[in-house]
Amino acid sequence: MAAQELTPEDICRKTGLDEKPFQRIMTNGFASEDAMERLASVAAVPIGELLLPDISGNIENAIEFLKDQDTCTVTFSQGRYISRIKKLAETHPEECKILAINKLPHEGETICAHIPTAWIKINPGLNLTDEQRDERRRRFCENVEYYRHENS
Repeated sequence: MAAQELTPEDICRKTGLDEKPFQRIMTNGFASEDAMERLASVAAVPIGELLLPDISGNIENAIEFLKDQDTCTVTFSQGRYISRIKKLAETHPEECKILAINKLPHEGETICAHIPTAWIKINPGLNLTDEQRDERRRRFCENVEYYRHENS
């Protein structure tokens, strides 16, 4: 943002993100693949440059569940998922229960928790051309303006 002199307002306008979701992304460091693609496009950088590196060296993540079970066990070593599980445990204490947090020297932190199996989603990313991405961005911006005008 700073290198290209982009303000948060510029980014929201160009990506079609509203201010609150954009602020959550900036605060939590967690965004959907689509949002990351839009942010990378506006910044004119490869998406990998927006992602924080996992400096722990530990790359193990696991989701375990049995057929027809309501809950599953998740274990994460990546910071973005650890943060997400901690926030879910705060906001959904009946559904998300942290079982253990390990802080190992030279390996970083890991977390193990039980979450509802229904929260697991397998969602393949879209392989859009630049033209398709631009068209989606244009339509999204038009829709945002339309709804802002209708609700003002």
